[in-house]
Amino acid sequence: MIQTLPEARTLDVSRLIDEQKVGWFAVLLIASTWFVMLTDGYELSALAFAAPSLIRAWHIERSVLGPVFGANIFGIMIGSIVFGYVGDRIGRKRAILFGACWYGVATLATVWASSVDPLLWLRFVAGIGIGGAVPNAFVLVSEFAPKRLRATWVTLMFTGYTLGAGFGGGVAVWLVPHYGWPAVFVVGGVAPLVVAALLWFVMPESLRYQVLKGWSRDGIAATAARLRPELALPSDAHFVVTDERRVEKFSPRMLFAGRLRYVTTALWLAYIANSMALFFLQNWLPVLIEATGVDAHRAALMTTLFSVGGTLGGLVLMRFIDRHGVRLVTCLPLIGFPLVAALGMDLKMGLLTAAVFGVGFCVAGTQAGLNAVASIVYPTSFRSKGTGTAIGVAKIGSISGPMIGGMLLAGHLPVRDLFHVAALPVVSVAVLMFVLGRMYRPGGIEEDVMSTDAPLPAAGAAAKR
Repeated sequence: MIQTLPEARTLDVSRLIDEQKVGWFAVLLIASTWFVMLTDGYELSALAFAAPSLIRAWHIERSVLGPVFGANIFGIMIGSIVFGYVGDRIGRKRAILFGACWYGVATLATVWASSVDPLLWLRFVAGIGIGGAVPNAFVLVSEFAPKRLRATWVTLMFTGYTLGAGFGGGVAVWLVPHYGWPAVFVVGGVAPLVVAALLWFVMPESLRYQVLKGWSRDGIAATAARLRPELALPSDAHFVVTDERRVEKFSPRMLFAGRLRYVTTALWLAYIANSMALFFLQNWLPVLIEATGVDAHRAALMTTLFSVGGTLGGLVLMRFIDRHGVRLVTCLPLIGFPLVAALGMDLKMGLLTAAVFGVGFCVAGTQAGLNAVASIVYPTSFRSKGTGTAIGVAKIGSISGPMIGGMLLAGHLPVRDLFHVAALPVVSVAVLMFVLGRMYRPGGIEEDVMSTDAPLPAAGAAAKR
C-alpha cells in the first residue's frame, strides 16, 4: 500500500534507510554485490588451484610461485587504497564495476603467460582491480543497510567471496585435466566481465553518497523510490543526511581519536594477523595437502571445503555481532588455532577433511567478522575511509603470509611445522579482538572523535535542488 508522506518536504535519507523493510531492494543490492564478490574470491584463489598443474607443466619448484602470490596481494593492497579514493570521487557502483572489468581483463591475459616473470606482473595488475572492488562493495552495502542489520548484510555479501574462493577447486577438478592450467584463468577472466556488464543496469548507487555529493535531485529521488516503493515521495522533496558530519579534509589522525587509538590499533593488528594465516592457507593449502600424500584431485576438493566452512562461519557469526557486539569475534580464532596446528599431523582422511572444514569455518569466518566490525566501529563521518584503510593495512598480512610460506618451503621445513607456524597468528587474533571488544562502545567513539579539534562542519549535508 502506498503511503503519503506528511507536508514536510525535507526527507532524511538516514531515516529512509533505517526504517526500510527488508524486501526486493535489499535482495537486489546484496545479490548484485554478492556476484561481484563471487568473481573476486575466485580471482584471489585462481593461482592456488592452477599451481599444481602449472608447476608440473613448467617444471618449476613450488617455492618459485611465492613471489607471484605476494605480487598479487601487493596489487590488492594498492588497489584497496587507490580505489577507495576512486569510489569517493566517481561513486561506489562505478568503482566496483570498473574494478571487476580491470581484473577480468588482466586475468584473461594470464592465459598467454609462458614463464614466471609475466605471470608475476599479470597477477600484480589483476590484484589492483581485485583490491578495488572489495572495499567499495563493503561501503555500498553498509551505506544502504539499517543499523540493526549492518553486520548481517555485509557478511551475507561477503559469502560470495568465500564461496568464489572455493569454486576454483571445482574448475581445477573438472577442466584442468582436459584443458590444462589456463582453463582456471579463462573462467576467471570471462566471469567478471559478464557480471559487470549485467550489473551496470541493476546495481544501485549509494543514496547517502548521492546526497552528500550533491547529485541531481531526480537521480536521488529515483533511488529513494526504489528503496522505499511504499512511500509517495513529494515531487519537490529536499533530501538531507542528518546523521552524517561531512569531513571537508580527512586527516588520518581521526582514526586514532579518543578510544579509536585502541580500537584502530587492535583492528589493524587483528586484520594483519588473520590475513597472514588466511592467505597462507588459501594459497598453499592445495600444494601442502598434496605434499602429505593426498592426490591432486582430492586435495582440490578438500580445499574447497575450506571456503565452504568460511562461508558458514561468517553466517553464524554475523547475527551475534549485530545482537551482542564485536567481542563475539573472539570465539572463532580461539577454536581455530588448534585446528590449524592439527592439519600437519598424520590424520586419517576423514579427520583431515573435517579439520580443513573447521579451519575454514574459524579462520575465513573470522575474516568475515572483521569485515563486518570494520564497517561498524567507525563513525559515519569517515566510515568508508576507516574501512578502506583497515582493508589496505590488512594486506601486510596477506602479502607476508604467502611469501613467508614460500620461504619456509624453500627451506624444506616439514609440512607439520608449517601448519604450527600458521597457527600462531590465529591465536593472536583472539587476544586482539578481546581488547577491541573491551574498548569499543557504540556512540562513545563518535563523541571522542567530535571532541577533537578536527574540522567538522555542522550536520545535515543536503542534496542540491
